[in-house]
Amino acid sequence: MDVTEEVWDKILEINVKATALMTKAVVPEMEKRGGGSVVIVASLAAYTPFPALGPYNVSKTALLGLTKNLAIELAQKNINVNCLAPGIIKTKFSHVLWMDEAREESIKEALRIRRIGKPEECAGIVSFLCSEDASYITGETVAVSGGAPSRL
Repeated sequence: MDVTEEVWDKILEINVKATALMTKAVVPEMEKRGGGSVVIVASLAAYTPFPALGPYNVSKTALLGLTKNLAIELAQKNINVNCLAPGIIKTKFSHVLWMDEAREESIKEALRIRRIGKPEECAGIVSFLCSEDASYITGETVAVSGGAPSRL
């Protein structure tokens, strides 16, 4: 809880407010095209918070609610809204979590699939959620987490 108000504001503004406003900005164009798909990117931290990252964890949990809310609001416009909740994925952003071998092994031990995820594994889910094959899916969150617990 030793986090400044400025940090709370910045993280919530970037992760929640910006997502809502970006969605609002693209909806008119999607309507002109007869509908579309929005995929919001949350995090497994929405379900299993990371220690010492309170504002981040809360912001990612808020995105689950935003997904549900937007799915209701945009359904009549033929716009599906879903969410991706990645676990630990090998990216530059997450490098600090797996930068040394011992730490990486510790992370892998906590996963049912004993490896760290790859960005393309998230991309495939996003592609599916934007496809006609997912046209009857809205308001859902897909965890890409190597089997880590992913429910509130």
